[in-house]
Amino acid sequence: MPGLTADDPFCSAWAGYAGTLQALGIAASFGQLSSDQFAALELVASSRLVEVAAAIEAAWPAELAAEHDMVTDKRIGPYTRRAQSAVAALTTAGVTTDELAALSAAWQAALAGRDPQVPVIAVPPVASDLQTKVDAAAAAFDADVTPFAQDPSLAIDDVETPLTDAYLVAHCPDLASSGVGDAL
Repeated sequence: MPGLTADDPFCSAWAGYAGTLQALGIAASFGQLSSDQFAALELVASSRLVEVAAAIEAAWPAELAAEHDMVTDKRIGPYTRRAQSAVAALTTAGVTTDELAALSAAWQAALAGRDPQVPVIAVPPVASDLQTKVDAAAAAFDADVTPFAQDPSLAIDDVETPLTDAYLVAHCPDLASSGVGDAL
């Protein structure tokens, strides 16, 4: 995903956010994964998604103050809240803080090396005991939560944030080159 290593912390965090949503959306649509396989993929991504949402908040540009609440609550918020639920499922399954960090690092590495021609992002393997916990959490999450591609809370198409979109195009050229900021 372009922009992950941008010098601007807002741009790099947004790249992690957008890249995660792209990877999950493509995998859900074209990956031919079973629901529990997709749930496991989503859980691996969840701690990183929570982190990048917090990083976007921390680096929020002053010139976008008018759209802050709309973006953080209505645009990023639904995905962040779902990711927080996924992290809660992981911790319920016994995943530790250090293991959440390992999952986050694995997801970040997967984003950095993502092949856009492959519908399911290749995540580096994690320790077998951690994978066992992820699989257990995925089974529970899959049973309890509406599938990602069908979750009505993630329908954000009507959320308009023109200042933020324009800022991304003007200040985050790597993201703009991949279409982020073009009427997300």
